[in-house]
Amino acid sequence: MAEAIVSVTVQKLGELLLEEPLFLFGIGDQVKQLQDELKRLKCFLKDADEKQYKSERVRNWVAGIREASYDAEDIIEACFLKAESRKQKGMKRVLRRLACILNEAVSLHSVGSEIREITSKLSKIAASMLDYGIIEAMGREGLSLSDSQREQRQSFPFVVEHNLVGLEQSLEKLVNDLVSGGEKLRVTAICVMGGLGKTTLAKQIFHHGKVRRHFDRFAWVYVSQDCRRTHIWQEIFLNLSYKDENQRILSLRDEQLGEELHKFLKRNKCLIVLDDIWGKDAWDCLKHVFPHETGSEIILTTRNKEVALYADPRGVLHEPQLLTCEESWELLEKISLSGREDIEPMLVKKLEEIGKQIVVRCGGLPLAITVLGGLLAMKSTWNEWQRVYENIKSYVSNGGSSNGSKNMLVADVLCLSYEYLPPHLKQCFLYFAHYPEDYEVHVGTLVSYWIAEGMVMPIKHTEAGTTVEDIGQDYLEELVKRSMVMVGRRDIVTSEVMTCRMHDLMREVCLQKAEQESFVQVIDSRDQDEAEAFLSLSTNTSRRISVQLHGGAEEHQIKRLSQVSFRKMKLLRVLDLEGAQIKGGKLPDDVGDLIHLRYLSVRLTNVKELTSSIGNLKLMITLDLFVKGQLYIPNQLWDFPVGKCNPRDLLAVTSLRRLSINLSSQNTDFEVVSSLSKVLKRLRGLTINVPCEPMLPPVDVTQLVSAFTDLSELELTEFSSDLGALRLWQCGLVDDPFLVLEKLPNLKILQLFEGSFVGSKLCCSKNGFPQLHSLTLSELENLEEWTVEDGAMMRLVSMELKCCKQLKSVPEGTRFLKNLQEVEIGNMKKAFKDKLISGGEDFYKVQHVPCVVFENCDL
Repeated sequence: MAEAIVSVTVQKLGELLLEEPLFLFGIGDQVKQLQDELKRLKCFLKDADEKQYKSERVRNWVAGIREASYDAEDIIEACFLKAESRKQKGMKRVLRRLACILNEAVSLHSVGSEIREITSKLSKIAASMLDYGIIEAMGREGLSLSDSQREQRQSFPFVVEHNLVGLEQSLEKLVNDLVSGGEKLRVTAICVMGGLGKTTLAKQIFHHGKVRRHFDRFAWVYVSQDCRRTHIWQEIFLNLSYKDENQRILSLRDEQLGEELHKFLKRNKCLIVLDDIWGKDAWDCLKHVFPHETGSEIILTTRNKEVALYADPRGVLHEPQLLTCEESWELLEKISLSGREDIEPMLVKKLEEIGKQIVVRCGGLPLAITVLGGLLAMKSTWNEWQRVYENIKSYVSNGGSSNGSKNMLVADVLCLSYEYLPPHLKQCFLYFAHYPEDYEVHVGTLVSYWIAEGMVMPIKHTEAGTTVEDIGQDYLEELVKRSMVMVGRRDIVTSEVMTCRMHDLMREVCLQKAEQESFVQVIDSRDQDEAEAFLSLSTNTSRRISVQLHGGAEEHQIKRLSQVSFRKMKLLRVLDLEGAQIKGGKLPDDVGDLIHLRYLSVRLTNVKELTSSIGNLKLMITLDLFVKGQLYIPNQLWDFPVGKCNPRDLLAVTSLRRLSINLSSQNTDFEVVSSLSKVLKRLRGLTINVPCEPMLPPVDVTQLVSAFTDLSELELTEFSSDLGALRLWQCGLVDDPFLVLEKLPNLKILQLFEGSFVGSKLCCSKNGFPQLHSLTLSELENLEEWTVEDGAMMRLVSMELKCCKQLKSVPEGTRFLKNLQEVEIGNMKKAFKDKLISGGEDFYKVQHVPCVVFENCDL
């Protein structure tokens, strides 16, 4: 992590050196010296980051560099703000600048002194490498945390799991695919997060009777992060050949070894398992010995989906799922209770109740269940099982032992994924520590945070037109492919991840690493009195603070924010106050003291007036002012008079992605609004609000919408035939809107929310909605009847039905929707739910749907 922080600081120093005014007062030399010192230390940080956790000396050494880098970044920004203040045009401003230039010289001299102080501190840290034996500690054998983890993770094909749960169908399918292969090499990839059973499944395939009869020779090789080509090739060849060939194989040079192995694989029908392969470079290193024309097959296990697709885009990709609650209990029961004659039958039922609570906390992760099952197998009383339940986190972290010294830790398995992340992704991963457990993270907001924190930086050789938002989305996708973040919802039109979340146990790793790195301070209202929580904010010097309020009168709690002094938190880069009810409806004046702030949101707050001190925030990147009512904005934020904002002011914002426009026939310049489409080429989301004022004639927005040809998301009361997604809210439509909407040829997402339709009947006609993938009907209070004809919505994948309490049942035609994968029913009457569950009178309508979910339907 320190490597990532130093990398960002070095880059920012380079940008600062381009600021010519700095050299007027000799600051440039100090900045260059600081950059050089950081570059020298950066060379040692990769090893130190990995090895710091087993050496307190190395840990303290790394922490010193990290803090010095943070301090340097703060000074850099102070320099930047002073340099920016000179970039003013006009004679009057020039004269004004000359009048105070001596004062600024003194100020910059002070900054130069601070830079020299940080450089001196870093020089002492570098010198301490020898004085305190840091290099010796870093080089000591066995010190690396990931080295010991790799040893514990070493897989052997002869160690086979017998408690196979949730993998039976996958096993049969993969075996049949494997033995039906042709004469061309094919890769079968098993890809999922650590601890979910990749290696277990691969072993079952490796030893399966059909597989053993189909192939002539077998090789199992554990690759891991430390992929050495010669060693792996030797291991494969030694596995495949007879023992009397071993010495000759070990004596072959690299080139000879590769050539002979290639010929062997071409002649024989072999199965090779490459277990735990981490990167594309590892595959590139190994692939040359695998012939294309052969009866041999390869199975690889990996945590990185990108590696799987890279190895063979046309191969078999299998992603095991988390266990269901039923499967989780079945696995725990097999390990902990099966054949236990030492437990009285009367007690078993009580232990089952605790056991089922335990598996819920494991989140469907087989490794965690296996670790706890092994622990419970040695415990015979209710009190002992209860203690395990109350201390699940520590037991999982300690591998089921009291001291956690020898056993394989669940946390260690997941930590390996973190250790192998490139530096820039480590920071992005740790940012999830800000969020509470089971929180559905909005990706757009998360990426804005990353950008504000300087974690997403433009890179060389990027495609023209790529924005930092695009790069941030790529970072998130990479975390998803590495199985470290789970996708909540994707945009069906663009395939971008809209929401995501983290598995509970992966989150524990995230919290642990964030604490070790002093990355964020979490203030949880469950851990302290609410008054203490907010009081601690006023005395806090952390760079990142996450305040998590739980339950109770949240409005009462959040009002305490007005008591917080932001003057003590000048290092904050992000301040998100979404939903806060702030006393007096005005942000405190000292918000303007947060000169490093890049992200400020007062979305959905009761704020009515922004303080004029907000004009001090020169580094602001994202400002979200979507409040509940009207908002007074001081002139300090704009170059045009408040109250006279013109659409022409948007013509310079060419990278805008989302735009909300309030239209009225009286004061809207439609010609200018339409011309926005010529410059806002990257616009993907457009919201048009048409005021419902009876004295105004209706507004025609069809021409405006048609001008934005690349829209993927639109909210309005009128629509274009090219739409991919449409969300309607508070439109007050009386007539069935499906009569028109079902004819839109490209519509893939349709969501009707509260007040959008006030009629009682909806009908989907035959051949209607030809491309629709996702349909949501929510809070349609008058909806009583909904029909779906055979042939309608034939591509529908997802359907949500929420809070439509007058509706008696799902449409008869639901049974014709053969591509339907998920139905979510929420806040409906219990009678509605009872009809749809197994055995209910309407169950036949949804019995073909793999996933039917009910939420809050028991009232």
